[in-house]
Amino acid sequence: MKKLLSFGELLIDMLPVDNDNSAYAPIPGGAPANVAVGYQKLGGNAYFCGGMGDDHFARQLRRSLDHYQVDTEYLFTIEKAQTALVIVSLDEVGERSFNFYRHNTADLLVTKAHIDKINWSALSTFHFCSNTLTHSNINTTTLSALQAANTNNILVSFDVNLRYSLWSDTADIADRVFACYRFCDVVKLSYEELTFLAKQAAISPLEYTQLLLDEGVTLVFLTDGANPAKVYHQTFVIEQPAPQIKPVDTTCAGDAFIAGVLYHLNHAHTAVELTEKLNHSHYVKEALSFGLKCGSKACLIKGAFPALPSKQTLID
Repeated sequence: MKKLLSFGELLIDMLPVDNDNSAYAPIPGGAPANVAVGYQKLGGNAYFCGGMGDDHFARQLRRSLDHYQVDTEYLFTIEKAQTALVIVSLDEVGERSFNFYRHNTADLLVTKAHIDKINWSALSTFHFCSNTLTHSNINTTTLSALQAANTNNILVSFDVNLRYSLWSDTADIADRVFACYRFCDVVKLSYEELTFLAKQAAISPLEYTQLLLDEGVTLVFLTDGANPAKVYHQTFVIEQPAPQIKPVDTTCAGDAFIAGVLYHLNHAHTAVELTEKLNHSHYVKEALSFGLKCGSKACLIKGAFPALPSKQTLID
C-alpha cells in the first residue's frame, strides 16, 4: 500500500457563511491536513502528523479526520495548548485572504521526540508545507523529519504554500525554504511564490526554477490560478491548461492539486517504479492533468475537507 504521511498544521478555518463575510462557521482545515484527506478520498491511504490542542476545536478536528478515515496515529495532543485558527475572507470571485490566530499553538509544539515515533518503513511519501518553517523550533522539527524521510528513501513532496503573515520576519523565508530543497523530490510553487523567492535570490523566476533542479529536486510544479500549469524537469518541461470553471471557493484548490498529483504518481501504472514515473514525461503529464482536475473540482464547493474530490466526483 502506497501510504502518505502529511505533516504540519491542523487548524480551524473560520469560513464566511454569506457573501458579505458577516458571519463565520468553524470548518476543519490546514493545508497538510487537506492533502491527507484529499489523498484518502481519492482512494489512497494517508496518515496525518501534527500537534493537536487540548480544546473543543481539537476534538472537532480529530472527529473530522476519523470521518474521512485518515490515520491519526501520529496526531499528538499537546496538553494545555490551543488549536490554531484562521479567519478566511472571500472576495466576489472566491479568492481568499487570511488572518491567522497562531501564537504558541499546538501545531508549533511538535518536537523531534514526536517525529522519532514514526514508523518510516511503512510509508511511501512524506508531504509538508512551509507553515512548519515559520518558527525556529518547528523548523528544526521539520528538518529532522526530512532527514528521516531521506534516510528511509521516501518520496518527499514540498508545497511551499507561503502565508507571509505567519512569519515574524519575512527575511527568514528564502533561506529556510531553500534549506529544504535538497531533501525534496517534488516541489509545488504558485507563480506568485516563485516570483517572490526569485526576487529574494536576485535572479529570474526561470533561473530560480533551474536552481531547484540543480539542488536535486526532480519535479517542480508551477501553478498560476486559471492560467496553464507547468512542470519542470532537468530534461523536459510540460505545460497544461487549467480546466475552465466558475470558482465558488478556492480555499483548498492547491491542496487538492498536490493530493491528486501524489495519488496519481503512487497509484497509476503500478507496475512502473516510482523513480521511472518521476523521470518520464508521459507519466508526469498524466499526474499534472489529474492534479489540475482535482484542483478545479475543489473550487466548486465551499470549505476544505468536503470540497476535496473523491474518485466518484471526478467521474460525475
